[in-house]
Amino acid sequence: SIGCLGGVTRHLSAPPNREAEYTMSAAAGIAGYIVSLLLVAVGLSMGPDPAGVVNLNYQLLPVVMKLLLRPFLGTSSISNQPDPFTDPTLIAFPANPVLIGGVVGLLVTSLSLLPIGRLDGGVLARNALGSAAGPLGILGFLLLIIGSFAPDDQGNLYLSFGVAAIVWQGGSELPPKEAITGINDGQKALALVLLAAGFLLTIPGWGFPTI
Repeated sequence: SIGCLGGVTRHLSAPPNREAEYTMSAAAGIAGYIVSLLLVAVGLSMGPDPAGVVNLNYQLLPVVMKLLLRPFLGTSSISNQPDPFTDPTLIAFPANPVLIGGVVGLLVTSLSLLPIGRLDGGVLARNALGSAAGPLGILGFLLLIIGSFAPDDQGNLYLSFGVAAIVWQGGSELPPKEAITGINDGQKALALVLLAAGFLLTIPGWGFPTI
């Protein structure tokens, strides 16, 4: 599991059953979102850093995250308008370290919920969808590949996470000790909600610079 601030938790022993495996990954995703949203809420309530040295790089954000945060960010601190007849491109907004931490947490949690291999999203997809998780994992990797073509730092973010996801596939697998009994329908529904959140909040925003 990958924590919302980047900490990696390894499973040193096999989970007793599929429900326990599911619960660990679902709890990691839910906790990551709760902590990150609290940091975002506190950061927004604090307002910009008084010294004016902390800025949120708006163009690094995935497109859905842009849409969700834009109404709360106020006036941009840096913008670019090469053509006076078009809307300006918003580059950055005044922020503070707490807000930055919350946004980073949202992004890291969402990336970890992509249905890829041993990531939490991969575990949730296998338990909720069975064999259908394979094609969904391909879509997750495709999303990372598309994001890697973004210019500058945004492309580096998706590329580095994709490389890390591939590296984490190495080593011995630790399947549940009892893998016959699956999870119930309510747990499957929650898994699908978390997977959808992971996908939506990682759609690259570099193709939509004016949003």
